[in-house]
Amino acid sequence: MIAAGSLSRRVALLTSAGFAAIWFLAVVATATALKWEQEELLNLQLREMAEVFRPVLAKHWRDEGKATVLPPADLEEVDEAPVYVLVDNTGKVLLSSPSSEGAVLPQGVIMPGYIATKTHVFYATEPDDTGLVAIFGDPILERKEAYRDSFRAFLVPMLALLPLVYVLVGWIARVSLQPIERLQTEIAARGEGRLDPIDAAGQHEELRGITASTNALMIRLQQALDGERAFATNAAHELRTPVAIALAQTQRLRLNAKGDALDKVDRIEAALTRMSRLVARLLQLARADAGVGLASEDCDIRDLLDHVLEESRRSTDRSSRLKVTLPETAVYAAVDPDAFAILAGNLIDNAFQHSPAHSSVTILLEADGCLRIQNEGSVIDQATLAFLTQRHHKSKASEEGFGIGLHIAKTIARQCGGKLDLYSPIPGFETGFEARFHAP
Repeated sequence: MIAAGSLSRRVALLTSAGFAAIWFLAVVATATALKWEQEELLNLQLREMAEVFRPVLAKHWRDEGKATVLPPADLEEVDEAPVYVLVDNTGKVLLSSPSSEGAVLPQGVIMPGYIATKTHVFYATEPDDTGLVAIFGDPILERKEAYRDSFRAFLVPMLALLPLVYVLVGWIARVSLQPIERLQTEIAARGEGRLDPIDAAGQHEELRGITASTNALMIRLQQALDGERAFATNAAHELRTPVAIALAQTQRLRLNAKGDALDKVDRIEAALTRMSRLVARLLQLARADAGVGLASEDCDIRDLLDHVLEESRRSTDRSSRLKVTLPETAVYAAVDPDAFAILAGNLIDNAFQHSPAHSSVTILLEADGCLRIQNEGSVIDQATLAFLTQRHHKSKASEEGFGIGLHIAKTIARQCGGKLDLYSPIPGFETGFEARFHAP
């Protein structure tokens, strides 16, 4: 059974295998027919020679009047020459050719027709009026050699057909399966940010059913995603104001709270702050899912990054930990400004949340548009690293994150044509974590 792989290769192999089977049967049939026809032709020639030369041999014997061996003809190989003898009605040899010396001749009373011995195939004529019979024979080895030469001349070009057929069938298969490859490309182009139906116009009948089923699936998926995004967006919008009011009230209570009450107010404030951050992340996720990363023109991401860092610089806990390196000149990239701000903000927040307290967070923007954000911390194994950009997947070592920050960054990077890579440890170090965004 052929293993799963290229469909065009599978079609080419199966078609070529079918052709090879037919080819083999055709070769066997042709070889059989060739042997039969060749034997028939040689036998016919042998019979004609015997009938034509019988009077000549009879006349020669009558003129000589004694048994003799005729002189050899002008042949390169006497052993390859036909054998001919003249015998009387008792089987006595009267005349013979030089090549008859090594031949096994028919013995006893000679009957008209074909006679096969160990070395030759003979034909004996009807006796003439005086009872003389002419016997002509072909060497069996010569017949076999002639058949091998003929069959070889036929087989060599036939063998050359096999690779040519495979190449031709492979080309036909690839050309014939191009509609499937185009459909595969169309399906691969769909994703969370693009679920528009595939145009079935001009498709072959066999592919229309696949396209219709795929379109129906994408419609259902689009409806599900739209519902999820609408819920997340509406929930975030509805929660933002009450959470902000509750946080403000909590901060006012904090001014008059003392002792245990102050500790409880601090915990309430921390919970509300976390909820506020979650609401902000949900709004960012909704914008990312809606395709915010697409840009109509380039923007200076160096200037944008500087603005994004202002929030961290104003934070007492973060400002002392920041290590920022920016290029002296502007860095332009084809990304939406808001999308880049969301991406950079999430990567920076992720670095602070998952690094040890008081450890440094390094932010480097290179002139080619590569943004590198590094933080200290233990090494994350590769299996976990591969899932960090999935929605709601977060590191086990962190209780602060929501599991959507890196997913938002990955979605925006993909939408704008960029690339987000994660490394642990930091390249060139033994520990740490690095998020690297390659701007388009």
